[in-house]
Amino acid sequence: MQASSPAATITTGQRGRILAYQPSGQGSVSVAGIQHAFDVATHWRSDVAPAINAVVDVRFDDAGSLATVSAVATQQLAQEEMAGAAKLARDKGQQLWGQAVSALGIQVLGALGVLIAGAFIFNTIGIRLFASVSRTYWQLLGLSADSLESFARDGGGGFTSAQFFFLLAIAACCATMASSHPKAALGKCAPLLFVVIHSSLLFIKIKGAVSDAGNAMGGIMGTRAARMAEQMASEMLGQVWQGLSFGIGFYLVLAASIVLAAYGIGEYKRKTIG
Repeated sequence: MQASSPAATITTGQRGRILAYQPSGQGSVSVAGIQHAFDVATHWRSDVAPAINAVVDVRFDDAGSLATVSAVATQQLAQEEMAGAAKLARDKGQQLWGQAVSALGIQVLGALGVLIAGAFIFNTIGIRLFASVSRTYWQLLGLSADSLESFARDGGGGFTSAQFFFLLAIAACCATMASSHPKAALGKCAPLLFVVIHSSLLFIKIKGAVSDAGNAMGGIMGTRAARMAEQMASEMLGQVWQGLSFGIGFYLVLAASIVLAAYGIGEYKRKTIG
């Protein structure tokens, strides 16, 4: 292949890959599936020798003839791969966002954002029993209410079933993205249902823990003090409730759950009645 003339205009570089290279200086490079022959003395513009399968920068003149072939540094290739991966992720994210907006609506997505922020960022509850601590809703789902001390001091360890079902409830809000069935809209009621069930179970556990503590103290004082133990348990329960305070996270989670449920029920009615 002829060398390009000095006056020829050189086009912007394209990525290619060396397919063959001979010690004589002759080689072949592939660009966009098309092979081009090159000569080291005429076309090569790097300090290192060509290597088979190496990625190179290939430029052509205004006549379409091969002008130059240059090696591409490993660092530059890594940067280009990272940029390509970032662009792919950005495009995929924009695609998913468009699908979410189309299937759920911006209002539902906003409510989901408030729910997630309220659950993971803002404090949901303050506990003043054995120590003064604050928990987010996500942390609260990881706490044990089997005993008062563990409930007040336990920082939560591992991934609990309550946290799993909470994530499942959030995912259920997006059911309409996977199904057009009218009942899929009711998935938006899942967070509110979860909050009600979990709060009820938590109340029962706390009440049971207080009762157990009172019974234990009654056992120490003797069987005749059962009525006194019951009264102590009632007083302890009152102290527990006084030691609990709700933070902004609680109100955000509750409000967002109610809004999502309202949207879900409204959408279900529109699909079944309208």
